[in-house]
Amino acid sequence: MREPDLFFNTGTHDRAAAEYLNDMFSRAAVRRAADVHMLYEAEGTTIQYGISGSLHWVDHIDHNFAKQLDEKLRARANIAASDRHKPLDGRLRLKFPDRAVDVRVSILPTLTGQKIVCRLMDNTASVASLDEIEMTPMARSCLQDILQEPNGLFLVCGPTGSGKSTTLYAGLQHLNNGKRNILTLEQPVEKVLPGLTQVNINQHISFAEGLRAALRQAPHVILVGEIRDVETAMIAIQAANTGHLVVATVHANNSAMAITRLLDMGVDVQTLADALRGVLSQRLVEILLPDPERGTRAPTEAEVDWMEVAGIHHAGLKFPAGVQETDYEGRMPVMELIRADAAVRAAMLAMSGEMAVFNAAMRQSQFETMAQAVTRMAAAGLTSIEKAMQLDRAEALAPETKRVGQVLVELGYITPEEAYAAAVRQIELRKGGKVRRLGQILVEEGICTAREVIRAVGYTQGAPELVRYFITTGKVSADLAKEMETRWRQERTSCSLFDLYIEHKHLTEEDFNEPSLLFFNGRRVVRPAADDAGTGVVTGDVGTAAAL
Repeated sequence: MREPDLFFNTGTHDRAAAEYLNDMFSRAAVRRAADVHMLYEAEGTTIQYGISGSLHWVDHIDHNFAKQLDEKLRARANIAASDRHKPLDGRLRLKFPDRAVDVRVSILPTLTGQKIVCRLMDNTASVASLDEIEMTPMARSCLQDILQEPNGLFLVCGPTGSGKSTTLYAGLQHLNNGKRNILTLEQPVEKVLPGLTQVNINQHISFAEGLRAALRQAPHVILVGEIRDVETAMIAIQAANTGHLVVATVHANNSAMAITRLLDMGVDVQTLADALRGVLSQRLVEILLPDPERGTRAPTEAEVDWMEVAGIHHAGLKFPAGVQETDYEGRMPVMELIRADAAVRAAMLAMSGEMAVFNAAMRQSQFETMAQAVTRMAAAGLTSIEKAMQLDRAEALAPETKRVGQVLVELGYITPEEAYAAAVRQIELRKGGKVRRLGQILVEEGICTAREVIRAVGYTQGAPELVRYFITTGKVSADLAKEMETRWRQERTSCSLFDLYIEHKHLTEEDFNEPSLLFFNGRRVVRPAADDAGTGVVTGDVGTAAAL
């Protein structure tokens, strides 16, 4: 017998309860609530909607009416009415004229009664595309590149309600061109995507069992809703190393911890390094409504302290002033994205911990720590510094290395906006088949000088690579370079390696004015050749680009 679309009454005695529940869930869906909360207490029941990470009061009803709602919810979700002493879970579906809503019901016995939380999943809401999800052009380009890999493992982490599913579904839609066999293992399936094979993980099938079965379905892409144990992890990595692209979520506080999480499970580091293509950590931050009359302010002492702990250069930064809780609407993602390149894999294999992975990732243009990313957004007026600190107050981790763009900003040669614009320009050129270094773009556009870029490189992990230029020209021996690098890393990493050479009279200021340094890739000088449009394109092996 077909289940009715909505809650229904069996007589006049329960008509009000059925109508109330239908209206409650309908209004929650319209307001895009993630959850409906019902707290049963002796004096009555409070109903709230969970919207954008906060609870919003809806109603307070008396005990008798709340009891009727409980009975109807339990009946519709197939939860025993007599079971009152243990946590219970159920599921129901409601079909309104304009939408269908899946509801996951969780009931928890409490001291004063019970707490019911209903998680809403609107199946009629369209799946966002990658282009619709807020992220930097650098992150978007990197994410698209990872998803286009023919095989490998892509990890996604973040707390419940951090928008992981939205990003993952957008990624699957990006791949869903009708030519790929895409299979998902989810608990539960949150949204039905046409053309995909979607499997509900439940008490009858575990993630490990589902993954084994999935591999017999000749998939190109597999989504694993959660890696919970070493068995699932090993099967996923084996699949990634044998011709499948595996996208999986894992519990971790940041992108580097997602890697150590799998290692702590017992995964072999070499096997993981071979399989890994990237890691995305994501949170959601509340969006500040535009207000042309809103002023800006300098950060407080507490905010400065937080930024310093997070390794954020705060000189000159201004943030929205006079922000009230009513000034926010909606949420946007904050992303921390690592590409598993040679440097990141080397850090993994060295088993040096999360900081080593972060330090290696810092040389990637798309990478920002969560704290760096949300502070940039606050400075741009997209959110407030208060919300930024709430997002990453406890886990702020400052990499020990910096990119050349960051150093140029800290030295006062360029502004944060100029550094960001140059990074965007770098991505645009790459899409057109042109490979340009950030420093080259800044010099060509007259934003700073070649000497300023080279000086900034001296503060980065790319400095030893640039010293190789002087080894190839015979001005510095390999033994001296090794000795100076060791001294710099042990004693003076807060200064420029190049200043150390000048201080000890191994090289002169004039040596670092050599224009060829700007085009040295760690092995040889690679100069750009102008194309028809007058824009240079680097030819030959660009290597690691000496962090320029």
